[in-house]
Amino acid sequence: MNKTQLTTVALVGALLLATVSAQAEREEKYSRGQGTFEFALIGDTPYFNNVDPGADYPPFDHLVEDINRNRKLQWVMHAGDIKNGSTECSDALFHDRLARFSHIEKPLIYTPGDNEWTDCHRINNGQYQPLERLARLRELFFAVPGMTLGAVPMQVESQAQTPGYEEFPENVRWSHNRVLFATLHIVGSNNALAPFQSGTSAVRTQADDDEVARRNAANLAWLNATFDQAERDRAPGVLIMIQANPGLEFDQSVTDRYGFEDFLAMLEQRTAAFGGPVVLAHGDSHYFRIDKPRLLNQAFLPNLTRVETFGSGNVHWIRVQVDPRSDNVFRFQQEIVEKNR
Repeated sequence: MNKTQLTTVALVGALLLATVSAQAEREEKYSRGQGTFEFALIGDTPYFNNVDPGADYPPFDHLVEDINRNRKLQWVMHAGDIKNGSTECSDALFHDRLARFSHIEKPLIYTPGDNEWTDCHRINNGQYQPLERLARLRELFFAVPGMTLGAVPMQVESQAQTPGYEEFPENVRWSHNRVLFATLHIVGSNNALAPFQSGTSAVRTQADDDEVARRNAANLAWLNATFDQAERDRAPGVLIMIQANPGLEFDQSVTDRYGFEDFLAMLEQRTAAFGGPVVLAHGDSHYFRIDKPRLLNQAFLPNLTRVETFGSGNVHWIRVQVDPRSDNVFRFQQEIVEKNR
């Protein structure tokens, strides 16, 4: 073999070694749980005005059918509001929603919305005491802390498993391929601080204010613990889901979002310190959007992205594609349900 042939063999060998090394590195990343995956994000559904909680609601059925056809989805996240704000908050309605959720052939992670407990004091909602509805909601939808809803439940970490926070089974956290996900029970109606409707027999008491204070403290503790874990585990990214739109279109002169300010301040601080991609997902406004919002201090956080779900009137879903090896980690794709156009 002459010198030229030896050189050629050496080059081929080097290229082959580089290819094998690159493949080994890719396989090692996947073995460490860094592969891509995707899930569905929905919210503000099913809605309808019919007084019969079990009435047909084709848009939600079509949504579930569409999601179930997508076998690659790991789970479905529901950003709250499982009824509209003008229908009764009855046990029958709660049971109906549980039955509908059982048709989703994936784990379903759900965080409560204001329509299903906070606003149930309204006359057309049945004039319930909201705290009684909240207790019933937890009893039915979070019966086993640490287990999700859906036809195939998934085990998650629940805040109720932390001593001192047994009251909050709805706040959950889990990790997949080192990307961290968490829910916080933050609802509309100014995070349950809005006054009760005039004329209702339900009466707001100190107990309602005390509940907000306890839940706010629990949410802040869960948010802090989530970012602590993300930093400790060197998570590629973090996604936080709440129900409420916390007034991210408002400027600092607006005062009716004070129920969210503690959360926004901590989110701003921890997101900036974390440095990696952070997503705040929510529903509430029924307006699909993906943007880079400002929080409290009018500071632009390049690593924070807000995504709002589709909602009533536009019953579709968002495909969230997650690549832990990507700089952005999260990618969003609207999925329009053809039957709901």
